[in-house]
Amino acid sequence: MNVLPWIFLLLVVVLGTVGQVSLKYALYNNASAPKIFNSYYFWIWSICYVIVTLLWLVVLRTIPLSQAFPALGLTFALVPLASHQILKEKIVFGQWIGIAIIITGVCLVVQM
Repeated sequence: MNVLPWIFLLLVVVLGTVGQVSLKYALYNNASAPKIFNSYYFWIWSICYVIVTLLWLVVLRTIPLSQAFPALGLTFALVPLASHQILKEKIVFGQWIGIAIIITGVCLVVQM
């Protein structure tokens, strides 16, 4: 088994999370549209999504879609966790339960 595509899939999830948090941070600090294009964090988001797209193309060629696509669901667990740590957003009890369910579900679906 080639582990490299799985590493790429993990990078897709991590860079997708970094991109979402960066975009939120850019919008939080730059309320007006013209100013956002000068934001360092906006460009982090842009670069992350270019890389995510390219890596996703590689992943789709090597990992079954029935495993790769559900793994993207980890982004729905990582974004709230990253938002909690970086942006100081609160996570309520129901969200913690949801995060646990998402992680469990992805582990069950992606089993090799």
